[in-house]
Amino acid sequence: MKPSQRMHGLVQHINAVAQQLGLDMLTVKKEYIFRTWVTISAPLTYAVFGVYWGFLEARRHWLEGIKSSIMLGGLVSGSAKLLTILLRHTPIRDLLHFIIKICEDYEQRGVDFIHALNFGIDRVYKIQRIIFVGYSITFLIMLLMPLVLLFYKGIRITVMPYEIPGLSIDSNIGYGLTYLQHTIPEVVGGIGFYLGDMLVLLALNQIQTFADIFQLKATALNDALERKEHSRHVCNVGEYNDFNIQALLMDLINWHQLFVDYCELVEKIYDNLIAAQVFAASVSIVICLCVNLNEFDLISAIFFLVSAYSMSVYCIVGTQIEFAYDQVYQTVSCLSWHELSCEQRKLYMMMLQRAQNMKIIVLLGITPLSLGTALQASELDVCFGNLLAKNNI
Repeated sequence: MKPSQRMHGLVQHINAVAQQLGLDMLTVKKEYIFRTWVTISAPLTYAVFGVYWGFLEARRHWLEGIKSSIMLGGLVSGSAKLLTILLRHTPIRDLLHFIIKICEDYEQRGVDFIHALNFGIDRVYKIQRIIFVGYSITFLIMLLMPLVLLFYKGIRITVMPYEIPGLSIDSNIGYGLTYLQHTIPEVVGGIGFYLGDMLVLLALNQIQTFADIFQLKATALNDALERKEHSRHVCNVGEYNDFNIQALLMDLINWHQLFVDYCELVEKIYDNLIAAQVFAASVSIVICLCVNLNEFDLISAIFFLVSAYSMSVYCIVGTQIEFAYDQVYQTVSCLSWHELSCEQRKLYMMMLQRAQNMKIIVLLGITPLSLGTALQASELDVCFGNLLAKNNI
């Protein structure tokens, strides 16, 4: 398959997932259908019932109050994903079409560009499989474990960490209705988490693909500059051959400008979503650690894995993007710029200055999106959780 066909299939897959939630990403006009309102109601019901139940439980004992708020981070990150998709539907749709168009244009420029595009698409598919398997396993466990405990041990626990006022889980009808109500936000949340992550990580991974294309263009320019240098030793006096250097340089500069604009556009669209995802996951890790260090709680243990898993994926991709920025800068620095003319050197210096001052993705203007941030957050989470547990606050 051509890279454009593979990318089109990936985008169609993401859109098919979005349509399950009533959120068609490729439609020109955004429409609110029944499934859209069900999706919107999922975080609202958890916010109402969860906050109310958490307040009641906190009045009885502080640990019960914390238990009821273990999924508060999921509420924040899920709401951020939903709001981003609803409020920035048009730029997200245009971004998806732009990614497909780039694949269509550059698959016609030779085997090297096809290889770079396919390598980037393979990278997205690997992340897609990791995310799909991770979310499927954890959310299925959260849905099935209450039923397993009920049938085999007679223990009644809820899927979500709250009970519906007026429905007692001690009765069969009350427990059944509570389980059904909890299933809706759980399923919607699982699909929504997967959808939001795929949209963000697809856009972020194209930065690495664009960096690879930049390197191919820079290699073509460098080869022309080396031929120019070699020709001085073999050509006659007065002969001159430009080796198409001006066109190759302008093509490289234009692609670098597109690379910079694309990075800024992705950050503008998904900045709040990424920040909410990482910080909410960090808060959820603290809460889950605090609960499990006092006494083991199954739901918080599973959600701890979900939070740590999602935060790690984002931060690892952020680190790879930093490597892509370094790759672009090193590629620009290694050009045989001494073979350029005076006017061409001025253009080269402008590109070099932009490459030196690339704007990295920063979470709420505080810390960069990188694996180092995930490690620092994890260390703080463990220290804070241990502190709460030891002091029995």
